[in-house]
Amino acid sequence: MLERRYPSCLYNLDILGITKPAVVTMLKCEAQRMGREANALRGYALVLLLFAMLSIPYSFASQPGPERSPVADVVTALRARNFDEALTQSAAALKTSPGDKRLWALRAMAYAGKGEDSLALGSYQHALKLDGAYLPALEGAAQIQFKRGSPEAKHLLLEVLRQRPDDETSHAMLGFMEYREHDCEHAVADFQKGLQAVVRQPNALGAYGACLVIEGRYQDSLQIFERALALAPDMEELRLNYAVAQWKADRPQEALATLQPAIESTSATASTLLLAANIYESTNDTSHAVELIRRAILQSPKDVEAYLDFASLCYDHGSMQVGIDYLNAGLTQLPREGRLYLARGILYAQLGKFREATADFDIANRIDPNLSFPGVAEGLVESQEHKSGEALSSFRAAAKAHPNDALTQYLFAEALSEEGKSPGTPEYKEEVAAAERAARLDPKMVAAHDLLAKIYLQDGRSQLAIKESRAALSVDPQDQQALYHLILTLRKTDQKEEIPQLLEQLTKLRANTKSEAVQHRRYKLEEMPVTSSPTQ
Repeated sequence: MLERRYPSCLYNLDILGITKPAVVTMLKCEAQRMGREANALRGYALVLLLFAMLSIPYSFASQPGPERSPVADVVTALRARNFDEALTQSAAALKTSPGDKRLWALRAMAYAGKGEDSLALGSYQHALKLDGAYLPALEGAAQIQFKRGSPEAKHLLLEVLRQRPDDETSHAMLGFMEYREHDCEHAVADFQKGLQAVVRQPNALGAYGACLVIEGRYQDSLQIFERALALAPDMEELRLNYAVAQWKADRPQEALATLQPAIESTSATASTLLLAANIYESTNDTSHAVELIRRAILQSPKDVEAYLDFASLCYDHGSMQVGIDYLNAGLTQLPREGRLYLARGILYAQLGKFREATADFDIANRIDPNLSFPGVAEGLVESQEHKSGEALSSFRAAAKAHPNDALTQYLFAEALSEEGKSPGTPEYKEEVAAAERAARLDPKMVAAHDLLAKIYLQDGRSQLAIKESRAALSVDPQDQQALYHLILTLRKTDQKEEIPQLLEQLTKLRANTKSEAVQHRRYKLEEMPVTSSPTQ
């Protein structure tokens, strides 16, 4: 009977080394069930506490004297929620039994009951030093580390699941961690296994739905988002992500209906307005799209995305001067935003104002040499996510180990480029040498030629920059980055007569292609906030 009613909680029945009668197991499991239904994984800590309380045999609870367990007094205090007394009793017991993992776990529960997570974690970790597989300590430490956002939680959860592979709460917590690590393939699998643990938790359901969208399972995500939004109708991230999922599932009108309450709110955010504008534009309702983008600009005059969205819309509809006017307004708010200059340069080029276009390209390049023309061509994308230097040592080691591999040399050069070292520094010399080696090893590697052109352009070596740009174009005549570098470099030489033709070529390429980066940003999902537990 117990197995049928409580199949997931009949584990580790001697959690403190004591055999419990069936009625105690039933009470423990009922407490766990009630904890879930009460939205209590505060429940994870509470259930651990109940485990400890209910693990004392009746003989210890009713028979004082020398046979009394050293943990009984601690458990009695915990049962009464007298956490200070539990700490006192555990300290006294540990003087005679310092190697008792049960006492350390109970002491951790007492600290957790007082809200002193750091001390609780220390006690759980001490218990794990005594027994690295001790389940109560693993679960308690995992809960605290998860709440802190520590990567250590993952190892602890995996160890819990090694012992209890069907534990839904641990699967749900692991799924949330994998979501934050952008490992949606594994997150989806874990959320599926832990669905009952998050069925009433909007944040965790939102993370699950977002991963389904990222995995291309749009239809599957809709019911998850619908359930989450019903639980938390005021959570903006959920509403936006649900609308994105509906849009990607070819349900734009449903997406707009989902966004409508937020659009009509006086506190509508720029993110909401811009997403709705893009959906309206995809249904050829440009007037609504323009209205919403203008609202976004008025509401958030320093939001670069609003200006870029408007410039893109103006480009698509041949209203270049209107787009330029709005970008001019944006530049009064964001005078050091290279993307605005780059977008304005594109619109100037469409009007045949090549001098103004190249001047804007030059300013954009000075502000941020790492801006990519294809990446900003539609005036929509965010700045490239510059790599941190954390992996540089591994790139250097790989380049040393594989000196004749063009791709390895290029990746090393690119990583060095992101560091932005000044000419003449050892790192800069390494960067140039690696990029040149990559281009020699594989003359058809367009990316290596583009990187060298950028390096030489920044270094003032115009002829070498021109050479590398032309080398890239000889391999790929549609390489917009090479055209962009070539235009910038020719402007610094006596070969300016070629610039108008190159600008026309560049803008035609832009008009005939659809930037993948643009689509990525248009469909960008809002990140779900972390709570202390995915089931909280």
